Amino acid sequence: MRNYKIAFFDIDGTLADNELPREWGIYRRIPQSAREAVKKLGENGIITVIASGRHMKFITDFSHKLGVTSLISSNGAYVTHEDHVLAKHPMSDQLVERLVQQLVEKEITFLFETSEKVQLADEVDHQKFIVEHSNQILQLICRVSDSKHIDVKEPEVIAEKVAPIAANIHMGHVSKATGVKEMLQLLNISPEEAVAFGDEENDLTMFEVVGMPVAMGNATKLVKDKAKHVTDCAGEDGIWKACVHLGLIED
Repeated sequence: MRNYKIAFFDIDGTLADNELPREWGIYRRIPQSAREAVKKLGENGIITVIASGRHMKFITDFSHKLGVTSLISSNGAYVTHEDHVLAKHPMSDQLVERLVQQLVEKEITFLFETSEKVQLADEVDHQKFIVEHSNQILQLICRVSDSKHIDVKEPEVIAEKVAPIAANIHMGHVSKATGVKEMLQLLNISPEEAVAFGDEENDLTMFEVVGMPVAMGNATKLVKDKAKHVTDCAGEDGIWKACVHLGLIED
């Protein structure tokens, strides 16, 4: 059995059971078996990392309850290890200004996202906010019902639909995979010593840069096809079973 040293976890549909009510919050939707698996990984010296498109402030509380202090947030635009910033990839002020102009013209509601906060754009003066947060804006979060409406004419960025009514605009070279690679490089861990758990297609870039990609039972067909191991659904102890199967923990 390979000696894995680090494990990366997506949140919704992977750690957290999407079959449970969203209003419960993330932590309550994480099965007890998954919480115990993460705890045992730490006890076994395996580093655990949360990899998410969410802003850091929305995952820090529950990740600390799990004992996880390494995060890849904002789709890889902000990376921390043991609560220290490893990397951040903001958009330039000029780029943000052009994007904002396009979104305003299309009457798309959006939010500014920096490493410190998420701000509804309608509540602030756009230009003033950009100046006050110069070179700090990581993403623009757009409220839309159809991703085709987010057709930004800026080759440096991508508009990635992350929910039925939401899309994130961020630097095109940034993804969960870049965060994974930055983490591995800092810790001097090879890709073959890394495991990644996911269920949606935005986890595929992460799958490409680790030695053991694991798909949840509730994952899309494409994700399952790209995985080296398919476990059970999040709500059916999928994380625990996969960790046992891979020899990361003992049953």
